[in-house]
Amino acid sequence: MDMEAGKTLTNEEVIRELLELLKKNAMKEQANDVFEICSYVDGLEKKIDSMTEELTNMQKQIKEMQEDTLVNNAKKALSEAQERLNTRCKQIKSQVFQVKVQVKSTAKSIVYEAKVKGREALYRVSEFLGIKNKLLNIRENVRGAIRTTDKDIAKTALLGKGLREAGQTAANAFRTFADKLEVDYSQKEQKHTITKAVLAPMKAVRKLFVLMELHLDASIDKLDNLAMNVQIDKEKHKGNVKSVEQTEPERAEAERVEAEVVYSPMVAEPQEYQYNADAFENYLRDNAANDNKNKEIIMQKDKNVR
Repeated sequence: MDMEAGKTLTNEEVIRELLELLKKNAMKEQANDVFEICSYVDGLEKKIDSMTEELTNMQKQIKEMQEDTLVNNAKKALSEAQERLNTRCKQIKSQVFQVKVQVKSTAKSIVYEAKVKGREALYRVSEFLGIKNKLLNIRENVRGAIRTTDKDIAKTALLGKGLREAGQTAANAFRTFADKLEVDYSQKEQKHTITKAVLAPMKAVRKLFVLMELHLDASIDKLDNLAMNVQIDKEKHKGNVKSVEQTEPERAEAERVEAEVVYSPMVAEPQEYQYNADAFENYLRDNAANDNKNKEIIMQKDKNVR
C-alpha cells in the first residue's frame, strides 16, 4: 500500500510540511481548512474501526447464542444482517483509503512545486476539491447503510419480540401442564438474547454511521470553504500587485513633471536641438563665420578712422 496502515493523515510528514508552508506564507485560513479536512478523513477511519469491532463482537455473540429450534432458525437471518453491515463497512473503508491516498498525493505535488515556484503554487490547495466527488460517494454509501441498518434493526427487534413471546407462551404451557399458575410476562421487562447479541451492536453501528454522515457533511463544506478562501486570497494578492504596478507610472510621471519645472528654459527655444556629429560641425562653422564677420567690421572701422 502507498500509505502505512493505520497512519493518520494529520501525522503524515507531507501534510505537516504543507501546513507549515501555508502558515509561513500568511495563508493561515487555508492551513486550518486543510488540517480540518484531514482530521475529518481520519475521523471517518476511526469510526469504521469502531464499527468493525462492534460487528466482530456481534458475530461472536450470534455463534454463542443458546441453541434451540427457534434461535437456530433465526441465526441464519441474523448472520446475513451482520455480513451485510460488514461488507458495507469494508466498502466504505476502501473508499476512505482512496481519499487518503489522493490527499497525500496532492499535498506531495503542491509541496514540491511550492519549493520551486514559491507562494503561487500554494494556491493549488484548492485541488483538494478533487476529493469532493469521492466524499459525496462515501456519503451516499453511508446513507444507504443507515437505511439498511434501520430495516435490519426493525426486523431484529420484531424477531426478538416474537422469540421472547414464543418462549413465554411455551413456559406458560409447561406451567399449565404442571398445574401451575401462568405468569403475566407483560408486567415484567424481559429481553431476549438477541437484544444484547444483535440489536445492541446494530444500534451502535447505526449511531456511528450517523456520525460519519455528519463528518462527511462537514468535510464537504470545508472543501468548498477552502476553495473560496483560496480565491479570496488570490484576488487580494492580485489587487496588491496591481496597486504596486500602478505606483510605478505615477512615480515616473512625477519625476518627469519635476524635471520640467526645474530644468525647462523660461522662454521656449524655436529651434530643434541636435545631438550628433553634424550638429557639432554646424556649431564650428557658425562660429567661424561670425569671426570673419567681426574681422570685416573691425577693418571697416579702422578705414573710417584714417
